[in-house]
Amino acid sequence: MNYDELICELKTLTDEKYRSFSARIVNTTLPVYGVRTPVLRAFAKRIKREFPDFTQAFFGREEYSFEEVLLCGWQLGKSASANVELLTRLIPRFASWAHTDQIIKRFDWVTNADDFLREFAYLKKGGEYEIRAYVMFLFNFFPKLPAERITAELASIPLGAYYVDMAVAWTVCEIITKDYEFGKTLLATLPLTPFVKRKSVSKCHDSYRLTPDQKSELKKLI
Repeated sequence: MNYDELICELKTLTDEKYRSFSARIVNTTLPVYGVRTPVLRAFAKRIKREFPDFTQAFFGREEYSFEEVLLCGWQLGKSASANVELLTRLIPRFASWAHTDQIIKRFDWVTNADDFLREFAYLKKGGEYEIRAYVMFLFNFFPKLPAERITAELASIPLGAYYVDMAVAWTVCEIITKDYEFGKTLLATLPLTPFVKRKSVSKCHDSYRLTPDQKSELKKLI
């Protein structure tokens, strides 16, 4: 497989009815082919086997689609150094909340979450999706990190951009559902905006992992 063949196959995988829906949901400035996620993931596995030089070819291109960013992110392997290099080059190309959320998962190849975060701390000074990517690292590393580190990191996130604020709200909610007392303290003490606090509590209200009494208590904190 080469890059021209990859693009041709992407076009054949397009679901026209899904494309308009997907483009609206992912809210990206990049072209969208409209390939459903399970189909795209299966294609990513084929690329690993049939196009081992795909990532280098991708980074040599100035124009690319929403799906190509996902395909590149799904080439992460078992080598920590290679994965850090790939993420360092790829994250600046993120152009949707879906890129952060579908690529940044629970990386089992990260042996030291604290060192990993130091490696990517510069993202907090980047654009909206770079900061969201960093927040998603925090989301996925809890509870590997000590409480004081999580508190300090969340307090250092620059708020104001919609997709950053929503990621912080989601992360606070996730912490609350896993460690209620710690999460409640975070909600009460972090320098969060009223919007982020409301969204955090709203997400908690939708969770089946919290009791009615806990949800009622959280509402009193906003």
